[in-house]
Amino acid sequence: MVRPVILIQVHKVKDWRIGHFATNTEITRLKTVEHNKNNRKKLITIYYFGSKVASNISLGEIWSQSLPSVRGHWGWLLNAITSKLANMNSSTDSTNIDLSGFLLTENKPILALKRSRRSEIDLIKNLCKGDSFVCLNVRDCAFMSATRTRDMSYHNYRDSDISTYVAAAEALAEMGYTVFRMGAIVREPLVSKHPRVIDYATNGMRTDFLDVFLGAHCSFCISTGSGWDSVPTIFRRPIMLVNHLPTFDTSTITLPIMIYPKTLSDKQTRNNLSLEEIRTKYVVNSRFSNEFADAGVEIRDLSSEELVEAVTEMAQRVEGTFVETPEQKEMQAKLKHILSTHPKLQPTPNYYPIRAEFASCFLSRYPNFLD
Repeated sequence: MVRPVILIQVHKVKDWRIGHFATNTEITRLKTVEHNKNNRKKLITIYYFGSKVASNISLGEIWSQSLPSVRGHWGWLLNAITSKLANMNSSTDSTNIDLSGFLLTENKPILALKRSRRSEIDLIKNLCKGDSFVCLNVRDCAFMSATRTRDMSYHNYRDSDISTYVAAAEALAEMGYTVFRMGAIVREPLVSKHPRVIDYATNGMRTDFLDVFLGAHCSFCISTGSGWDSVPTIFRRPIMLVNHLPTFDTSTITLPIMIYPKTLSDKQTRNNLSLEEIRTKYVVNSRFSNEFADAGVEIRDLSSEELVEAVTEMAQRVEGTFVETPEQKEMQAKLKHILSTHPKLQPTPNYYPIRAEFASCFLSRYPNFLD
């Protein structure tokens, strides 16, 4: 009835996985914002929260307070009806990829955290003693093993050993940052005697609210790549992905982040693979552990030394003190051109806008990556 005057659509929020819960919802919201900036006929998006218990209760509360939304049977009915009507349901288009390349960079976040959670906020402030803090998020197999009934070991290529991050966490601590190791369910504790390195994942202080608060207010985030990264993403916090795979992951390369990937080598020659060799072995976007093995590719995690290099560069970039050499600038430009135009990586040139950069220390250490 109102469609001649105003457009209405329903979006089913994927609240059962925090990565999609945060980023997909934010991108849908921003698409609505952009539509209303550029069109006379306005668009209203109504958000339907489908799960009885969301993956993060606090995130669900702040989304519900910030967006027009419905829950329960009425939401189910509204979603069921609109999903059968053309252009009235955006759920099938739900994505965590910013194809425009500017939605997340040119629009400010709207979410506001409850200040009534004063005791939890004060706890963080007391631990940081007023200083800046960094979130460290290292993926392992524990969470998936504990929360999924089916075998999720095909994701194990994304995992890392937390013990290799101790030196990097302590390097950041020596730079004046308090480091919070994130995680809801983790396999091993982060063992450090440094007073500024806090194993938030295992010391009993973790809450859904603090998962969001820390991601929203950190100076920057160091992560291996997991769903929780979507929290600092929607709050526009700087992010560096280390030990990251797949190399060409469209949900990350379209974001303004830093990347230091795991290195891939030929199982027979032991030589590190260039980007072109990774592509010809068809593992540039592989998401299953067996695909790397079948292609004769070995995966090597970053050493403690490389991780220290990476996080130091990220801290300097955030602080505005990092100086990129002319050679590194040239390599960055060459890599962006390859990723933006290569016919085997892009359906058409710049179809996926490349906003990510690879760490300069990675490009300097592995110059053959661009061969």
